[in-house]
Amino acid sequence: MTRALLAAAAAAALAPISAPAADPVVYKVGIPKTAFRDVPAEFQPIATLFLLELMKEQTGLDGEVVRPKDALAVARALDEGELAIAMLRGQEYGWAKEKCPELVAIASAVERPKEIRAFLLVRYDCKATGLGDLKGGKLALAKTLKDHPRLFLAKRRSDEMRGGAFAETIKTDTVHDAIHLVLDGKADVTATDQGAWTTFKRLYPGASKNLRVLSESDPFPPAVLVVKKGGLDEAIVRKIREGFLAADKTAKSVRLMTFMHVEKFEAVPAGYEKAADKCRKEYPAAPADE
Repeated sequence: MTRALLAAAAAAALAPISAPAADPVVYKVGIPKTAFRDVPAEFQPIATLFLLELMKEQTGLDGEVVRPKDALAVARALDEGELAIAMLRGQEYGWAKEKCPELVAIASAVERPKEIRAFLLVRYDCKATGLGDLKGGKLALAKTLKDHPRLFLAKRRSDEMRGGAFAETIKTDTVHDAIHLVLDGKADVTATDQGAWTTFKRLYPGASKNLRVLSESDPFPPAVLVVKKGGLDEAIVRKIREGFLAADKTAKSVRLMTFMHVEKFEAVPAGYEKAADKCRKEYPAAPADE
């Protein structure tokens, strides 16, 4: 064997053996199933992909969406380390924080529309001044109605009907179908979120003038990204926070957020914790399905 070959053999023997590339870490992201009430079941898996793709685009991290049944199940999974991060509505964050004080909001979504409100609608000629005047009437309720108008409806019923009840609850597939039942005189009242109501007025400008708002909620706190304090390495938390806060700077991320009805993510507003806790006290429990 020549001196050159011996040198090559020695170098090969001393060279480190290349380890196989490790699989990327996959961070589990929790979103309550109740967040998808307004999304048809067949499209729900697709809806979760927008958040995962946004996370990958902005942070380089791989994610997998897990959908526990509700906000408290998400909170428990975060608290026990089964989830790395979650996205919760404002009222959900209030409920979760009460049970798991170590949860921390790291970024806030600026949603479309920006104000998250709920409305009760009646015909323009309805004489009612509150739900108490509609005891024995008919409620039109969309199966796809979001949680915050469900909460608002439940509270108004508790505060104003005082043991009274509707004679009938008519289920519809969409919020707009429920509004049309009120317009047609087939139901006395319905509940809607601001986005659906705004869209209805744009699509049916004439018909919407035959409706009026019986009651309107205060704004609900916006959705937030949540982690457990100490549950993730601080460098990863910083990467997630900074990545989402910069999401409105790239065209692809803006498109992804558009599908999510989010304009951008921003730093958690001052006073958010108090606002979420106030919302929790006003709406202390998740809405029951009719």
